[in-house]
Amino acid sequence: CCMELNNSRMKTIILFPILIFLTLSPAMGQAADPSTLTLDRIFSGSEFAPKSFGPFEWLDERTAYTTLEDAAGLENAQELVRYDTRSGQREVLVAARELIPTGSDAPLRISDYDWSADKSKLLIFTNTVKVWRLNARGDYWVMDLKSRALRKVGAGAKPSTLLFAKFPPDGQRVAYVREHDIYVES
Repeated sequence: CCMELNNSRMKTIILFPILIFLTLSPAMGQAADPSTLTLDRIFSGSEFAPKSFGPFEWLDERTAYTTLEDAAGLENAQELVRYDTRSGQREVLVAARELIPTGSDAPLRISDYDWSADKSKLLIFTNTVKVWRLNARGDYWVMDLKSRALRKVGAGAKPSTLLFAKFPPDGQRVAYVREHDIYVES
């Protein structure tokens, strides 16, 4: 009786790994089918990652909006584009080459932007740093859309130290927080 049990166990111990090998060997020899959806494909790569949109701002009582898009022909460059909501017509408002500050070779990488009330100036938020969970600290630039001049706000500040910059209703100044103090610049 004991001898039969031991022979039975031995057969199981020997046959089980062979059975596993025979079951898995056809799958191991084949390349993965690209049409097969796996959890690894979904979560490990960027194949199914959503394409981002924005930031965007409504204009002209929601008859148009602006957003950032990658600039054609320039790597890591963006341009500000306006879309008409009725026709879908696209217009580049600020080209990437206009976002190159004096003394720099590369255009600003915009994280967010805001318009003055009269839409004559653009407040650009760039070079951001996380504060808690949000990218709230960074550098701000103002672009005058008539002259196309680009000027850094808080020019004497250390990089990425300004917070919460805003235009007042008249759009002639910018207020911001820097190192626990509130500043206003013309």
